[in-house]
Amino acid sequence: MTSWADIQKLASDLQRVQLSQSSKKLSEVNCIEVLQKLIASQQIDVVYTRDGHTYVTKKHLETEIKNECVAAGGRAPLTDIAVALNIDFDHIERTARLIVSSDDEFTLSNAELFATEYVHSLRNELRSLLDEQGHQTTAALCKHWNLSPELLQSLLIEKLSSTDFEGVVDGDTIYTSSFLDARQLVLRAVLVALTKVTPISTIQKRVGLTPKRFWIAFENLQALGEVPGTLIGSRTSPACSYRPKMYDYLVKTCVTNQYRQNEFLQMSTLKTLGLDSKTALEEVLGASEVKKLVNLNSIYMSKELMEQCVQTVQDDIQNSGIAEIRMSLQTLNLPLDTADEDLIGEKIASTEKDTNFSDGFVYNNSILTEALKSINTQIEAKAHQEVEKIDVEKKKQCGSKAPAKVQEDTDDWGDNKKGGKGGKKGGKGGKNGGGGGKGATSSVPTGSGTVQVNSEELEEWLRESQTVPEEILTVVVETLHQDATSALRKKVQEIQALQLVVNAANSKKSLSAIGDKCRQLYDSFNTFEAGTTSFADPLGTDLRQYLLKTVGVDLACAILSYAIGIDNVHQLKEKQRDETIESLPEMVREPIRALFASLKSTDEDAVEKFHDAVYDCSVPSATSLSLRKIDKKGRAEVGVKVSADLCDQLASQSDPATTLLLSVLYLFSHAGRPTTASGKFVAQLIAQMKDFCPTNTFELLQSCQKGVVTCIKNQDDDVAKEILSEDIEKLKSAVLQ
Repeated sequence: MTSWADIQKLASDLQRVQLSQSSKKLSEVNCIEVLQKLIASQQIDVVYTRDGHTYVTKKHLETEIKNECVAAGGRAPLTDIAVALNIDFDHIERTARLIVSSDDEFTLSNAELFATEYVHSLRNELRSLLDEQGHQTTAALCKHWNLSPELLQSLLIEKLSSTDFEGVVDGDTIYTSSFLDARQLVLRAVLVALTKVTPISTIQKRVGLTPKRFWIAFENLQALGEVPGTLIGSRTSPACSYRPKMYDYLVKTCVTNQYRQNEFLQMSTLKTLGLDSKTALEEVLGASEVKKLVNLNSIYMSKELMEQCVQTVQDDIQNSGIAEIRMSLQTLNLPLDTADEDLIGEKIASTEKDTNFSDGFVYNNSILTEALKSINTQIEAKAHQEVEKIDVEKKKQCGSKAPAKVQEDTDDWGDNKKGGKGGKKGGKGGKNGGGGGKGATSSVPTGSGTVQVNSEELEEWLRESQTVPEEILTVVVETLHQDATSALRKKVQEIQALQLVVNAANSKKSLSAIGDKCRQLYDSFNTFEAGTTSFADPLGTDLRQYLLKTVGVDLACAILSYAIGIDNVHQLKEKQRDETIESLPEMVREPIRALFASLKSTDEDAVEKFHDAVYDCSVPSATSLSLRKIDKKGRAEVGVKVSADLCDQLASQSDPATTLLLSVLYLFSHAGRPTTASGKFVAQLIAQMKDFCPTNTFELLQSCQKGVVTCIKNQDDDVAKEILSEDIEKLKSAVLQ
């Protein structure tokens, strides 16, 4: 390759030729003409400059490009060469490619021409950088020299192994052998200096090697026996750690000394030290010593220390009958958590007789016994109150009869609808009327099994008695709640038993009253039944079915009350009533069972079955009630009483629907056809009144019936309500006159 000295020699030769004397000279015009002929005959190949005034041969252009590259230090952009030579870029690029293809000392990359001198300078500079830092990354070198990674690889890195380079190329990093040796010594120093378990990632970061070079250095040290420790986990795991032998020694010394000094070991401390398994602890203390340890929730302690804890709590219990675990063990200064204290408390309660544990307190049973005795007065007072409530509820459910009512339901008042089961009962008031329907379900206790002491009440009683420390008041309330309730129920039973003894003297009077009630109900039933025979079927059949479901049910309940001697059958549910029937003697049980069964029958002869069952219940072998059907004269007397009772109810009634029903029933009773019915039958009953009812009254009945239905269906229609009220007043006046 042409050197700079050759170029200088050529320049001096050219200057010498130009200064020499010529014997024959050509003019400029002749020179141009000669060159043009040479170019035209293709004897010379030239390239013109951009201005077209000058030209250069392609061979000489190659020389000029090489010279420009060498003059630029071995690296020259083709754009700079084109500017310097004043030749188009295409000619420069084409010529540069020819140079690279024919001369191995030049390289073309990214429109830049590189000479061997540049590679030598890079190699020398790399040596200087490695001498200073010991390693270099290709990324840093590319940035430093403004080269692409591929070009750096081809120009420099691939040729390092063929030179006298002493180092290692590992991936994208270049190391010197001395640097790697130094890092290995640093790693050895770090491993020797460590006294605790350390993540490998931390050690690697401190040593400053890539994972690959780190493990190579580690294996070298391991082969030399210079690694005083072991690895924990897989090398490829991020959690891989190094455990030095010094750490094991220090841990063993620490745990042993701590246990000898304190007689306990915290599990959190052991976990921090890496001794979170029983096997690891046995390696430190020995298997025999570990077997002696008491294992709590967060601490290991010796049996002697556990016995000391138990004895401390027991001393406090003997002094005051109660001990709070936390406060009792404060003097021992143990790092116990709540679960540990609970385990100690449970151990004491399980080993000591008559001792309980709850919510951090250990206490004797004597506290509970004394506490229960201290509230006897309150329990007795509450028992009397509960008995009074039970008696009041019995009187409510078994006492007065409800007056006739009307369901405010569109189904009960529709035009031309058949009468059916259920609904309202009318025309049975007064002493001779039928009994009322089922009583409403009550929330008041009906027996001793339903009464109880609530927690707030018990807590207030115990606080007033001052027999229980405030610290365990809540616990004692929870413990004694069931016992206090049992004591209350027992007291209620005692009071009720005493009342039964007192009421036994009045049992004959009660039975007599129930018997009279049964006779009145049966007389009413016979009277109403006779009234239903004046109606053609299906209305008559429906009225008789309704009679069975109302007066018939009341009579059956009254007969059962007479049989058991207590007038409380109305408050019994069907299951309780059946159980009561089953408890009766057979000669009474069978007729009463048949009586209630006849009430559920829908056959045409259901009423006859009912009469037969009533007769069987009233014979001397059963109840001796001697219930008999009344004659025509008796029915007339009952009808008069029913009419009087309906008249009184009608005069005091203001509800339109009820007034209409009472008016219909009164008119039928007044006409000698007493009956009982609900709102469902009103439309059909009014249709039967045309023959014996005055025309104006009949028209009022029809108008009121339609008005009631309209108001029920349109409850917000104030105009309809006003018209209905006027018609109802007119109807009352017409009926009662």
